Amino acid sequence: MAAKAEDAPQSYDLSSIFWTKAAYHDVAADFHKFHKHDLNVFLHLWTTGLGLWGAVQLAMILEQPIAVYVYIAVTGVTCPLVISVLHTAMLYGMMHTPLPAVMDNLDPMYVCGLAIALGYGLQDVAHWMCDEKTFMNDYIATKPWMLLIHTLWLMPLVIESVLMRYCFLPNLVNRNKNVFCQAASRKAVEDLREWVNKNIANVKVTTHVWPHKQEGTSGPVTQLENDAAIMAAFRKVFAAKHFDIKPVQEMNEIYVTAVGAKSDINSDAVFYTKHNDGPYWFLPSASLYRVLVGVTPNKMVRTRFNLQHESEDKVVDMYDVLGFDYNRELHWIDHVPGATNTERRTLIKLHFIVYPKGWHKYGQLCANLNTNYNTWARNNFLQTLRIDGWYDFALAWWIWLTTIFNATFVEKVGWTNLIYILGCYAMGPTPFLVLTSFRHYCIYITTFAFRNPPVAHGEFMRDVLLFKTVAISHLSRRLLPMVDLPNDAPGLLLVLAGFATTMLATARLGMARTYFGSELGFVKPQWITGFPYGYIPHPMIVGQLFAYSTVLLWWWDRITTENALLVAGHIGFYTTHMVQEMLTSSY
Repeated sequence: MAAKAEDAPQSYDLSSIFWTKAAYHDVAADFHKFHKHDLNVFLHLWTTGLGLWGAVQLAMILEQPIAVYVYIAVTGVTCPLVISVLHTAMLYGMMHTPLPAVMDNLDPMYVCGLAIALGYGLQDVAHWMCDEKTFMNDYIATKPWMLLIHTLWLMPLVIESVLMRYCFLPNLVNRNKNVFCQAASRKAVEDLREWVNKNIANVKVTTHVWPHKQEGTSGPVTQLENDAAIMAAFRKVFAAKHFDIKPVQEMNEIYVTAVGAKSDINSDAVFYTKHNDGPYWFLPSASLYRVLVGVTPNKMVRTRFNLQHESEDKVVDMYDVLGFDYNRELHWIDHVPGATNTERRTLIKLHFIVYPKGWHKYGQLCANLNTNYNTWARNNFLQTLRIDGWYDFALAWWIWLTTIFNATFVEKVGWTNLIYILGCYAMGPTPFLVLTSFRHYCIYITTFAFRNPPVAHGEFMRDVLLFKTVAISHLSRRLLPMVDLPNDAPGLLLVLAGFATTMLATARLGMARTYFGSELGFVKPQWITGFPYGYIPHPMIVGQLFAYSTVLLWWWDRITTENALLVAGHIGFYTTHMVQEMLTSSY
């Protein structure tokens, strides 16, 4: 029986293979359909690299480097130029990366075979982890000849996938992951408003109702849990190819505000205090979202976010939907000056767990952890709404004080930054120095380059200020002992003049514009004319370059090689960012 036309090898002429690369591009288009997940591509870079390294080293052990050269030549003439160059450089590195010294006691042939086997097998594990089918399974039954082409071009295809993602650099940028929209299920909101007005009395403390335990509220809340507009807003932040999203009904509640002034004694005051709702900031790739749905008209109460630009603050009016990370997003409420409400403010607090696609058990675990914490915290909270005795009074103060401490730490440092710094410190003095001296430049450069999706401006500012402080601390500890006053007074004054220029430029721009507020769309562009602007080009960076160059020139005969390289690194990063601004700035 003749094979189906689509099962036969596609015909390509020499031009399409060696000149236009149409053959490669056709295979690449099919390959990318099975490698949409960023994590899958990242893991393929390492697993394919491991297997390829094993094959290259095997050829070297067998004294057959010609096999590697032929492979380089074939891929070089059949793949796009940039990919060919990167692939060739990678293979050259593999040829000169022999077995690690720790493996000296093992048979080299065994190590190479193991590397090849692991590289192949772990690719399937990566597909399973990311809930994506494999490319090979798509063709192996009908077009087994494709296996040869797939094997030949696998590493170039992976390299292309990495380049398509800009080498994962956009993932370094702090993104605004809040969601905001209007509910499509407007009738459900109206039904809940009517139920609250009929069934919830006016009291001087907040009222909390569990909607799925009430006959009149379970149906409307279920509609909102499945609201198309809410899910569409989520999908703008969490792509369907990467994440699953499920409601967590056990945490949902109807919140009705108190009548009268807020109390300064009970834990209602926490709402007006900067706070995170939950403690599970460390759960990787999982987020529990609290989603506020406005049930009544509201013009007075505003939800604010410390780690976002102030323009991202929201007044949740009737039908409005505002979602934020329960464990990570620092927030509080205040009152819009001059605004008043004519009706008690009522919200539905919905909750959704966002977790890696296909990892349903992990998602359920994260949901359970948050639910259990929420139940415990809710019981403590409710106990302090009507304080009766010293225990309740102490509990209210404990809630308030721990909230203040955590909020201050998150706003100024951040738990993930602390883990990063401690991890770098554990790696030893040199990694600690390098990885904490230049991180703020990486944040500058990647944020400036990849401005969309929207950036979490407050988080961006916090991180660069923190790591810039750490970097200056490193420099101060290493360089200040060299200063010999009064002999070095002229050099020190020149350094201070450079830093003063930067500080004056910052004062002229203001903090928001200094940290890309105009480029990121948070503030309107404004032409600055006061000194040093109009006199010194790019004064903020030039001031730093002048200061660091002075350090090298004035103390050249006394500075150690390591410290000279450290200062040169700062000069290099600042120069790179200045060129980036000159070439890509919007203004």
